[in-house]
Amino acid sequence: MSQTTRCVCVKCGADRQEVAQICPSCGHRPEGEGLLVAWLLSDANLPAMELDQVQKRIRDGEVIRPSGRMLDRARRAMGATFATDEGMTSLQRLGLLATNLLATPLVGWVLVVWWRTSRPRASLQALALTLPASVLFTALVVYLAS
Repeated sequence: MSQTTRCVCVKCGADRQEVAQICPSCGHRPEGEGLLVAWLLSDANLPAMELDQVQKRIRDGEVIRPSGRMLDRARRAMGATFATDEGMTSLQRLGLLATNLLATPLVGWVLVVWWRTSRPRASLQALALTLPASVLFTALVVYLAS
């Protein structure tokens, strides 16, 4: 993760020293996707002049809503890794396997792609369940069609 020396609180516009730091002014603690927004509002992403402008906008009452593309940029910069992704629970893996085998493996493929950057461990788990299920599903369809 990029080191920062200045971050702007998304709630009140106060300065903070780190992305995950609790705001000393309003007590806001960025969590989850809020950490991505906090990184976007830091000197790791914006020059000082732009941070000053964002700070003024927040203090004037504007709500900051970054686009999906900007959030993806922050996600990549902050490095979602196996250390930060706990992966799927046993129940989620079982549900995905059942869905892949009983309905369609397309659900698994969607999760593989969807979680690729935000949940890399869960994405690989979905791939490990979906790939063999796809082979079995395809073999079953070919067998039934002949």
